[in-house]
Amino acid sequence: MSYSLVSHADSGLNSANAQRAAQLDVVLLTGADRLSLDSVSFSLMDSCEGVIGIAYDVRVGDGLIDPDGTGDPGQPNLDMEVSRSVSMPNESRLRSSRSHTCSMSDCCLTCTVKHDAAKVLERLQGQCGTVLISLPIGVEGTPVAQYLDDLFNLNEWGERMRIATIANAVGLDEFEERFFDDEPLCLSGAGEDDGVFDARSTGAVVSRLIREARHVLELPVAGTGCLARHVDAAGDCRCRDIIRAIAGDQSIVYEDAHEIALHDLMGVQEQGLTVPVE
Repeated sequence: MSYSLVSHADSGLNSANAQRAAQLDVVLLTGADRLSLDSVSFSLMDSCEGVIGIAYDVRVGDGLIDPDGTGDPGQPNLDMEVSRSVSMPNESRLRSSRSHTCSMSDCCLTCTVKHDAAKVLERLQGQCGTVLISLPIGVEGTPVAQYLDDLFNLNEWGERMRIATIANAVGLDEFEERFFDDEPLCLSGAGEDDGVFDARSTGAVVSRLIREARHVLELPVAGTGCLARHVDAAGDCRCRDIIRAIAGDQSIVYEDAHEIALHDLMGVQEQGLTVPVE
């Protein structure tokens, strides 16, 4: 399956006929830092009353991660697990949430998430609306979308489902610090003693997530901003320009994620746009 079929909802995912008949749209949300990912996820969920939310996170057990230093970089041991929470609306317009823990003893992080997401979506057969899946920090949306799209095509339970789009949450606070960081991305924990790290550098992950996304959702600066090592002649920060340069030609960049509704991400818009802050 080609990259364009997975990343762009208007490119024919799950066939044109299935798109028109789809009753359950699945939006994948990625991110390289927990604060930005949670903030954008909350904002999108709040913008759509009937949305079903599925959120994944990586947790570490009580034991040390590879205490002898003999493991391969980025390969978790049995102390690493994936937590999944499902949030669904009910008749009283309140939301109910259920949590579950997935073991990673025999699978990589991406495979653990995509297999579990498929099980959850299968149980949603017959429902209509939108599902927002927030992937763990650093997990790319493309392989998850490919796997789910194949299942939708091969199984009766998925014939009225489709991957609507892949979106990426990017916080402008400390963006430069993450973009130029060549240290491994921290998936969970706070440091070397209790952390789980990806084999890829933080900067590489930030770039890959922006590049694959159909929609890039920026969170405006609210704190200290960046270190400003890349300012222009007038002294202005160029973080937004860097993000626009990384994003694909067909991607849409939104300069304020909180101004975007979830349904906006599934509409047909002109490609290669930057949507400014109003």
